[in-house]
Amino acid sequence: MTDTTHSPAKPPPSFVPLRQRWWPPLLFWLLVNVWGFVERGGQPFAGHQPSPLQPPGWVFPVMWFTLNVFQIWGGLRLLDPARPIRHRRAVIALQAVTWVIYATFSAVYFTLGSSILAAGWTVGFFVLTVASIALVARDDRSLAAIWLPLILWTGFASVVGVHNALINPDPLFGTAALRLSRDSGGFGR
Repeated sequence: MTDTTHSPAKPPPSFVPLRQRWWPPLLFWLLVNVWGFVERGGQPFAGHQPSPLQPPGWVFPVMWFTLNVFQIWGGLRLLDPARPIRHRRAVIALQAVTWVIYATFSAVYFTLGSSILAAGWTVGFFVLTVASIALVARDDRSLAAIWLPLILWTGFASVVGVHNALINPDPLFGTAALRLSRDSGGFGR
């Protein structure tokens, strides 16, 4: 006699997705933004001239909050062991450095007043994000797509940051601003 009420055992799932509570990502976000909350920005130093390419001030917190959500979402996917990502350790290291850059940007730009370091931080963030996406794109296209807005924003921000560094003095390094000279057709002091 056969028992028709007993169903055969289901095979175990091939992977178990990473389950994440809501509070660790929130705590991480608060941690990396702590200096930005303390140092509210404004002008990095007296006489600072913002680049004409720079968006209005209200754009930055909106954009960075949105980008932080994407970066944390992508980071959780990156940490998920069920996702086969060949260069996981390298990408985790790259992402860790981008978070250090992000967490220290306000200190570098607004506290130290260095437009040169701010430009370097921004370009560095852009390069590391491009490298992160390049390393995960073959294995996880959705993760690469999640981080794509970071490239778009930091690519634009890199142009603005370099322009800011060129048109402003840097009190930290004691450098003068480069000014566009109409007479020479190039940059002059």
